Amino acid sequence: MKKVLAMVMTLVMVLAMVGCGKSKDFDFTSADGIAGAIVVAEQESAGEAVVLEDEFFAEADYTAVDLQSKALMEVSSGTADAAVVDYVMSIGSIGEDTDYEDLVLVDGVEFSPEEYGIAFRKGSDLTYQVNKAIAALKDNGKLEEIAKKYKLEDLLLGDADFEEIDQADSDWAYIQDKGELIIGITLFAPMNYTDDNGELIGFETEFAKAVCEELGVKAKFQEISWAAKETELEAKNIDCIWNGMTITEECKQTMSISIPYMRNKQVLVVKEK
Repeated sequence: MKKVLAMVMTLVMVLAMVGCGKSKDFDFTSADGIAGAIVVAEQESAGEAVVLEDEFFAEADYTAVDLQSKALMEVSSGTADAAVVDYVMSIGSIGEDTDYEDLVLVDGVEFSPEEYGIAFRKGSDLTYQVNKAIAALKDNGKLEEIAKKYKLEDLLLGDADFEEIDQADSDWAYIQDKGELIIGITLFAPMNYTDDNGELIGFETEFAKAVCEELGVKAKFQEISWAAKETELEAKNIDCIWNGMTITEECKQTMSISIPYMRNKQVLVVKEK
């Protein structure tokens, strides 16, 4: 009788574990294998667009978060099975000697090759001034010097052709008059983040400061909600969006975009087994 009772109790415990959502071993290399997995990405990001549009994720369960860093945290804590994030973010953010040593990229799974650009108000002549500064930093080696600090030098662009922009009500004159460029950002390493002393650092941070030095104005960084970035720009709460922004045809319709300065792609991050 005791033996039978013990077997019944064991069965109840197994069923309870299944009922509580005991983790499943997913095959993250295929659409069939990822079916039923909880996948997270930043709201309004290129990663979200991939999850919503790519057939690879058709049978996955998607949840949006407000920051890419939170997407990594969800996977690390076990509340999500996978995250779609920018490749540049994964560099230095996951793996050995990082806060997320337990996270890895899924080999051979990547999406949406893309390029980063800086967004300005539609028709802004400031775009041309920043393009000139980017080209100068690329020519004198300063851009590569900054990129090497964050292991991003192999992804650099910055040598596309561009033309001067005429604007009756000059945005560039507006920036010169106030003497500062208000730069809309979100915080994620290695682009813009704070060090142990609370100082803002990162590739974009140093890049923006270098461009502003070329322009002769002060760089002022302002954290924004990524979902409200275009509203903030149009209202002149910020003067540009400079935060690993993917250049898309949709963006070009509503904003003026700089020459591309970095390649990127979307990658799948999971917990190491």
